[in-house]
Amino acid sequence: MKLVQDLPEIFEEFGKKKREAFLEIKEYKDRGIPVVGMYCAYFPTELAIAVGAIPVGLCSFSNETVTAAEKDLPKSMCPLVKSSYGFAISDRCPFFHFADLVIGETTCDGKKKMYELMSEFKPVHVMELPNSQSERGLAFWKSEIIRTKEYFEEFFHMVITDQRIRDAVHLNNQIRMSLKSLCELMKLDPAPVSGEDIQKMVQGSKYRFDFATTPEVINEVRERILKEYKEGKHLEKRPRILVTGCPIGGDSLKVIRAIEENGGVVVAIENCSGVRTLSTSVEEDTDDIYEAIARKYLSTGCSIMTPNDNRIDLIGEIIDEYHVDGVVEMILTGCHATGAESIYIRKFVTEEKHLPYIAVDTDYSTADQAQISTRLEAFLEMIQPHQEKRLDINYCYKIVLNGIVQKRTASEILEEVWKYTSVPVGIRKDTESTETWFGLNESAASGKKEQKMEKRFPEGGGAVMAIVPEDMRKEEIEELLEILVKSYYMKMQSGRTEEKEIPDFLWIVGENPNDMLRIKDGLTEEKENLQNIKIQYQGGKELFMSGVQGSKMRGYVTDKCRCYMKDEDGKVLIGNGFSELDKKEENKKLQQYALKLALGKSSRENVLLVENYYHELAISYISNSLGKEPLYLDELERIKEEDLKKGKELYETLYWYLRMKKNVTQTAAKMKIHRNTLLPRIARINELLELDEKDGMECERILMMMEIEKNQ
Repeated sequence: MKLVQDLPEIFEEFGKKKREAFLEIKEYKDRGIPVVGMYCAYFPTELAIAVGAIPVGLCSFSNETVTAAEKDLPKSMCPLVKSSYGFAISDRCPFFHFADLVIGETTCDGKKKMYELMSEFKPVHVMELPNSQSERGLAFWKSEIIRTKEYFEEFFHMVITDQRIRDAVHLNNQIRMSLKSLCELMKLDPAPVSGEDIQKMVQGSKYRFDFATTPEVINEVRERILKEYKEGKHLEKRPRILVTGCPIGGDSLKVIRAIEENGGVVVAIENCSGVRTLSTSVEEDTDDIYEAIARKYLSTGCSIMTPNDNRIDLIGEIIDEYHVDGVVEMILTGCHATGAESIYIRKFVTEEKHLPYIAVDTDYSTADQAQISTRLEAFLEMIQPHQEKRLDINYCYKIVLNGIVQKRTASEILEEVWKYTSVPVGIRKDTESTETWFGLNESAASGKKEQKMEKRFPEGGGAVMAIVPEDMRKEEIEELLEILVKSYYMKMQSGRTEEKEIPDFLWIVGENPNDMLRIKDGLTEEKENLQNIKIQYQGGKELFMSGVQGSKMRGYVTDKCRCYMKDEDGKVLIGNGFSELDKKEENKKLQQYALKLALGKSSRENVLLVENYYHELAISYISNSLGKEPLYLDELERIKEEDLKKGKELYETLYWYLRMKKNVTQTAAKMKIHRNTLLPRIARINELLELDEKDGMECERILMMMEIEKNQ
């Protein structure tokens, strides 16, 4: 589709979407389409979509119905609960009025009691939520989702087939990914638009009941914002604020407005429906789709969970990736869980991230607007936007690694680098007359020849380019270009190209010749299904195939190999397809090396796929490129010396502690040791490294060097 309005009109349209949906919902009801009302982000909306219903968030962010609720509920109760119940009891929410069924959940005590009262005049199904995000909690939550699925089938007289739930999962994932990409534009510095405008888009999209077209619309808006940003249309430099805490919307948007009216910009919101929730999708390629759904929704960061380490991890990631200058926590009066948890958030932000923090206790009334504005104005005056840009080369390495592991194209990796560094980067191929730039257009780049730098690919064919910002050193840009060139070369080495991923030639490598002979004989007999494939086997541990057309054919070969290897002890690895025959020997060496790496990992499967080892291949490549001088050699040597002297396994503990994002519970589970065994080790590591004083990027550098050391 093509957007015809200007961006301010688009944002305003999405801001009004909820009001427009009041009328639309009746039209859907008149057509016999059921409506499922909900209040909480823990509810898997895929269940409602799978029965052909419309899932809709019920009214809960307004002060106008609080008085009606206080006739039944205590005045000291959370305003979100009072607003929700007030809308329901006074019948002032059209979504609630037309809802066939309301879904509740056992989050806070106030909500649980509200659902009891609500069930007296509306059908309510309450989902029992576990108190922790443990594996036991996951198993319980999965069973609860299945119980709700069975309830839906009985209530709506429709069977939720496997295909129906998978289709719903795919649709929701598409919507999440489009909103995630939109929100990630706020990583740009300066910010492209206001945080309130992004919030209008995110909240308004929930009331677009034509769900199938939502991703396309959101992506169109994203492209429009990006286009105008490249043309220089964006906000001026402002303090970049993360808003965290209770759910925000409606009357509580006054906090976001106060920040932005006083000179700040809200670059991210972290709550149960914030940017990090959008970043997590339901795994689609799995046999157990309900466990995948349970895992995604249980990962929601909410203060009702105990412990809630997941939320700390999410906030840390957002601070690093969105270049946050300060944190504002919005706490609704009477929300005891969020209020108590704010102690940990404040300590984490101020002591570990070394950023200013302020907590704003409020409700949905307008009485405290002036006070909030005054407090936030003073808070913002304390924060000065960074005047000097810093280029963290190690984090750029991480972007490149993630891009390769996730099979992104060179263009996608360059765009991600530009978003993080704000350094305009481009790519030129000798076979094409044009240059592709990220951060500005080609004509603008041609006018900056004096600031332009480039580095050619090792085997020719083109170059990666960058425009050196006035406040950055050329040496830093040279390092950045070196990384980008290496990443492009590594993608070529792995037999993958940017435009074409359809396999024509394929290597299968294994541990012993007997397995390869068995596979060769089996595939040779599959003449009807493998008509155009030629198999070359001259003895040894490798088998070469040509004419493998497309990923479906490769998948068929993989399935057959699993059948042939079902009762065998050895392992074989199936490579990725490549289209250039002159890369045959080079690709074989790559697959052999990947098998060697794979054999060093514990895997129950005996038929392995090379794409599952891209991360190890990338680490190994960078390890060889960097040589033997890790950045944190001194710190890591202290840990190693301590291990030699006292045998405490501090090195391995540090490795898994960082891999698990400093989550004590997950680290203990990964190492299969008790939490009380782990805590003294972490305390000793802090004594040696002052780990708690290091920010997220420093910890990423240490982890990367440890990964490299393990591969040297």
